[in-house]
Amino acid sequence: MTNTPRKTEPFQTIVPTKAMNMFLFPFSFDRKNKEQLVHALEANLFEFFSIQNKHVEKEYYGEQYYVSHDSLDQYFLPYIECILFPDSCEKEGLLRFSKKIDHTVTLQTSSTTVSSNVLSVDVFLCPFEIGVMTIRTEMSHNHYTYDETLEFMNHFRVLEPKLAEEHGSTITYEHHRYSKVQDYIFSQLAPFLNEHIKKEATREQHVGSLPYFIDERMFVLSYVTVNQEQEINSTTLFRTGQLNSYTPDGKPFISAHNHEYIKTYNTKHVYSRWASETYYVITDHVFSCISKSTDSKTDQLLMNHLFGQHYYNLFLHFFYKIVLLKLSYEYSQLTFHKNSEGIERLIRSITVFSGKYLFLEISSRTEGQEFSELFKKIFHINSLYQEVKETLGTLYQNQEKIAAKRHNYLLLILTIYTVLSGIYGMNLVISKLKGNINWDSMKQFSIFEYIALIVALSGILISISLGVSSLWNLLKDRFKT
Repeated sequence: MTNTPRKTEPFQTIVPTKAMNMFLFPFSFDRKNKEQLVHALEANLFEFFSIQNKHVEKEYYGEQYYVSHDSLDQYFLPYIECILFPDSCEKEGLLRFSKKIDHTVTLQTSSTTVSSNVLSVDVFLCPFEIGVMTIRTEMSHNHYTYDETLEFMNHFRVLEPKLAEEHGSTITYEHHRYSKVQDYIFSQLAPFLNEHIKKEATREQHVGSLPYFIDERMFVLSYVTVNQEQEINSTTLFRTGQLNSYTPDGKPFISAHNHEYIKTYNTKHVYSRWASETYYVITDHVFSCISKSTDSKTDQLLMNHLFGQHYYNLFLHFFYKIVLLKLSYEYSQLTFHKNSEGIERLIRSITVFSGKYLFLEISSRTEGQEFSELFKKIFHINSLYQEVKETLGTLYQNQEKIAAKRHNYLLLILTIYTVLSGIYGMNLVISKLKGNINWDSMKQFSIFEYIALIVALSGILISISLGVSSLWNLLKDRFKT
């Protein structure tokens, strides 16, 4: 007798009282042009974010909310704060530039039409040539269903539609209509940014230029409040983590039907410390807070936490994942017998990342530590880092082999010159190269004298070239960051 899997709980008809989203769009930029990109951000009214600058606490989060800088300052450990909140754009760290936007956009899909306010935009310039744009939005009205809220999150995150179910959606801002979200971004939000994004030369791809990361989709961070009378069941939590909204024919959709599977999935991906009032769902696609709280103070506190310290906690691990994937990708692109400089550069990058940016503990708060562990687990930080550490050992071995091979070649050349010089003697021709050289006399050289002359002159040239090459490598290593 076989056991029939129990079906999922019924779909809930939930009407959110509030829905706010942040969409994280990673890209790559050229480190050499970082200063130009900073000037472009400032010229387009993006303000450098400093935690000491408290007048912007209420600037970027809508009319009702603010993010306390004091809470941010107290949440993270001191050695993390200098990375998350550098006090000037000349410092190393996650440099944030923010701008208030206030756009109203309309997303139209085959299933529904949803309006949302684009509140503000952040652009982070991070180490290792990683940039991240954050688009902060708020649903315009509170009469949308939760299915429509998921539909907006699911489609707005798609930068360039590739799958059949993604085609047909449009973004409208004023009289402009866009079939791709990235067209709206680079036309209205940051038109200057596209020219600064580093393009991948090996293949055609979306403008984000990260071949080692998730293509064409943004990561979503959301805050949704619902009526206090409504229970939040396991089906709703699962659909949130998977961003399941509608089928192509407009019916509510869920991508699993086995209740035990959904239960196991939620156990892994749902942080239920404050259940049954508030849940946090954490997956590869979304970090969402769903709350039934109607108290204004609790509402402000949850939003302050999610768009403040939890945002930075998530962002740091999101950055970790991108960098670790980038390091693994660069390792796969190396040609070991040719690219010794690339090996040295990658060894330096892995060492700097491990020693300067990757930390096991980032917060002294219990929830901060628990969220950090969840982010590490969901983003596979530990396994990716283990792979990169093994890569580092392989790189050192290959570097030693290349260096040994180079030294063997050099030793062979020097040995040949030493033997030839010893056999023929440099004194065969060296006296004829003093003072005014009688070039005509060289026509009378014997074959052995010609060999001695060639050995002498080529030895001098090789010595000079080796000296210049060593000096150049020394200066280059000194000025590398």
